[in-house]
Amino acid sequence: MKRAVLTEASEDLTQLDDPVLVSACLAGDSSAWETLIKRYQRLIYSIPLKARLSSDDAADIFQSVCLKLFEKLSSLREYQKLSAWLTTTTTRECWRISSRNRRLGSSFGTDDESPFKDIPAAAPLADAEREVLERQQIVRQAVESLPERCRELLTMLFYQKDELNYAEIARRMGMPVPSVGPTRARCLEKLKKLLEGKL
Repeated sequence: MKRAVLTEASEDLTQLDDPVLVSACLAGDSSAWETLIKRYQRLIYSIPLKARLSSDDAADIFQSVCLKLFEKLSSLREYQKLSAWLTTTTTRECWRISSRNRRLGSSFGTDDESPFKDIPAAAPLADAEREVLERQQIVRQAVESLPERCRELLTMLFYQKDELNYAEIARRMGMPVPSVGPTRARCLEKLKKLLEGKL
């Protein structure tokens, strides 16, 4: 019953902020849990990869952090700081895996033949790097909560590997080329409002 009310109240769970989403998770809404994990999966994966751990180690860390989040969700105090909690927890898991790899003679998951196998584990993520990761996550969440048209436009402009010109963007979005610039400005203004006080 509670799940139905939560889902009806918000057609798109990605629009919910962390405290509301966590409350939905705690009320047993499995869709809210999936949304929460999807929201933070890039952040969680990026930390072990930046620490030069293998993709297998990154996957193990991801699973471990998700399990810890599931176990600790009801006891977390500040849901607004979930990103920071996940960053810290993931960093600690990286240290644990790095330490295990050193004990086993593995060097960040590389082959034994690697010339880098005797280099000690990378230092923990510096505070500045962690802040960058957290800011990137905040921006990603803000972009996700924009209206669909703005989200699509900003994704094409800033998140795609291939640079698209305005003519191609206009074609894909079904809008006149002269409208792309003003629409971009309006969308960036909406994004700026969403980010106020968060960065």
